[in-house]
This record gives sequence, C-alpha cells and structure tokens, in this order.
Amino acid sequence: MTPNIRVMLVVAAALVVAGVVLRQEKEMYRLRAVIVELTSLSMEGAAISTVTNPLPAEIEELRREAAEVHRLRAEITQLHREKVESKALQARIDKLALDLNQRSDSIDIFGDYDPPASPLVLQASSLAQSSPEEAARWAAALPPGKEQDRAVLAVINHWTGTNPVAAAAWTTQFAEGALRERAMSVVARQWGLRDWNAAAGWLETLPVGSSRDAAIGAFVTSADGYDIRLALEWANQMEAPDSRAMRVEDTARRWLREDNAAARAWLEKAKLPAGIAERLLSAK
Repeated sequence: MTPNIRVMLVVAAALVVAGVVLRQEKEMYRLRAVIVELTSLSMEGAAISTVTNPLPAEIEELRREAAEVHRLRAEITQLHREKVESKALQARIDKLALDLNQRSDSIDIFGDYDPPASPLVLQASSLAQSSPEEAARWAAALPPGKEQDRAVLAVINHWTGTNPVAAAAWTTQFAEGALRERAMSVVARQWGLRDWNAAAGWLETLPVGSSRDAAIGAFVTSADGYDIRLALEWANQMEAPDSRAMRVEDTARRWLREDNAAARAWLEKAKLPAGIAERLLSAK
C-alpha cells in the first residue's frame, strides 16, 4: 500500500468519525427536545388528574408517554457512550495519520527503507524536539556529506510538525540539489496534511526548478485526499514534462473514479500536456 493510499484511508476514516459525531449531536438535541415536551405533557396530565377524574383512555395515553420518556432517556445514554467511543477512535486515527506521515517521510528521505539512525541523526532529532532553531544551526555546521544531509532532514521532519513556516523558510536557504528537493518534499507533504491552503501559498513563492517540482509532487500526494481539484491544478504546474504528465494523469484518474462528472468537466477545459485529456476522457 502506497503512502498516498494509506493517507486517503486515514482521511476517509476521520471523515466517517466526524459524520458519526455530528449525527449523534443532532440526534441528542432532538431527543432532549422530545423529552422536555413529553415530560411537560405528563405533568399537565398529572395536574388534571388531581382535579378531574380522567378517562381510562387518557390514563393509558399518559402511561405510554411516560414509557416513551424512559426510552428516550435510555437512547441519550447510549448516544453519550457512542460519542465517547467516537472520540477515542478519532484519537487513534490522528495517531495513525501521524505515524503514516512520519513513515512516509522516512521512505522519501532515505530511499526504499529506513536505515538505523546514526548517532548524529539521533542527536539532531533530540535537539529538534527541544529547540529546532538550535538543531538547525548544529546540523548546518556538520561536515558535508550524507550524514549531514540525514541530520538536516531529521531536523526538518521535527520542525515541520511544530512550525512549518520556519521549517519551510530554512529549506529555501539550501542550494538547488538533492538535499533541497528532499527537504522541501518533507515540508510540503507534512504541511499539506495539516493545512493544504497554507502549504499551497508557500509553493507559490518558490522559484521554478527541480526542488519546486519535488515539493509540488509531495504536496499533491497529501492534498488529493482533501481537495483533489486543488491537487490536480498543482500537479499541472510542475515544470518537468514527464513528472507533470505522470502526476496529472494519476491524480485525474482518481478523480474520475470518485466524481466522474466533475473530473470530466475540469479535464475538458484544462490546459494539459498533449494527449492526456483525450486519453483520460476516452477511457472506459
């Protein structure tokens, strides 16, 4: 399962939980209103019975209303219990999303596997947890090489989780190359999961180049779980023709599966690489 699919599953689960909680809140509000109304009717009936001699049918009606009040109170208790369980499930989903995000970043940073952390990387991570700024200065002073790159990326990974604006600003100071591309990918992916509109605003400030393409590619994998049209529009802004075509086609195919009419309407008007729109629109 790719990181993007795992993220989409997490997002879908979170949306389901949010829907359940909203439904429960509405149902509890409705039930409380019904209970108040029925309780009022029961009290009025009791008051009347002390003055008049109600008919057996009226007594039976009051009994049914009282039973309904008890039933509704029991439903509210059950809804409270479900709400607590939903909150616990949401907490588990949030933790899973964070774990998946960190794992995805590790794969992107180090390749197809996450190697054992070296003492320098461990120290960089430890410093970043307490003071990302200090960790950044420390990592920047290390001797150039793969270990320094890994230490820098470890700092970026932690820093983006607490202050993506500052982490993003640091990555723009790196020279164009592999480290800048990977660092910007980490920022774009993590920031895109937390606040895709703010992350998109940062992407707009980046100069055209391979690092911007890398950041856009990472952003698309996060944003398409929230706003697939926004993700597709950004994929279409990539500079490298092959990367642009691959991202656009992959994202558009997902959109066609999820909302065929909306995706087709966009594809018919968008300025895409030659042949892509035709191929997508003609696919069965």
